[in-house]
Formats: sequence, structure tokens, C-alpha cells
Amino acid sequence: MNHYENDDRRNDDASFGDQAERFSRKLSDSAQQVWLAGLGALGRAQAEGSRFFHGLVKEGEAWEARRRERNGERGPGWRDNVETSLDEAREKASGTWNKVEKAFDDQVQGVLKRLHVPTADEVTALEARIDALHARLAKLENRDTSGTDAPAPGSHQSPGSVP
Repeated sequence: MNHYENDDRRNDDASFGDQAERFSRKLSDSAQQVWLAGLGALGRAQAEGSRFFHGLVKEGEAWEARRRERNGERGPGWRDNVETSLDEAREKASGTWNKVEKAFDDQVQGVLKRLHVPTADEVTALEARIDALHARLAKLENRDTSGTDAPAPGSHQSPGSVP
């Protein structure tokens, strides 16, 4: 009798495979249920969301009214406080945004300078120089095509003359 014939490892492997398959199926079913529960929650929130929100607003109004009664307040002064706070927050945010924008511009300018990228003013000056060179070149080409190689009258100096 072979020692391995009575070995239950094959059965263990098969039962392990069965267990893994059952576990995988359960995990898949659980994931499906979680997904469906999420979809159901989303659907309920969409259907009942506005009704729930209005209920919360009414409850908040009731709390605010009770608070005013306890403190002896007459009107909704909190609105003025909120508006003032919002205005201050807007001003701070605007100032902060301007500072961030300036810092960003400075950083970009620094990088461009290190990369030797010319500024707009430098490009404009270079374009002006190129235009001047084109004009001089066109003038020289016109002189050459006119057929006279002699210098223009009054531009020639005799040898030995002092300029």
C-alpha cells in the first residue's frame, strides 16, 4: 500500500478550492448588496431630499425663534452679522487671490529669465531693429538694381581728403 494513497491532501485541496469559491461568491454577493444599497440610498435622497431639506429649515426656524425668545431679541440681527462676515471674507479672499496671482507672476518671470526667454519689451525692440535692417537692406538692393555701382553724388570723398 502506497503511503500517499491514504493521504487526504487531495481532499483538503478540493475542499480549500470549494471554500475559496464559496468565499468569493459571498464576497461578490456582499459587494453587489452594498452597491445596491448605495443606489437605493441615492434614489431615496433624491426623492425625499427636498422634503427633508424643507423640514430641516422649519426645524432651524423653530430653534432660532426659541433662541430669540430666550435672549429677548426682536429681529434677525444674525443676517447683518452674516452679511458683514461674508463681505469681510470676500475682501480677504480677493486680497489673498491678488497676492497669490502676483507671487505666481513673479515665479513665472523668474523661470523665464533663468531660461533666457526675452520679455515682451525685448521682443518689441528686436522687431524694431529687424525692421530697420530690412529697410537698410531694401535700400541697398534698390541701389544695386538701379545699375549704378558708383556712389551717390556728394557721398564720394577723394583720396587724401579729410572727412
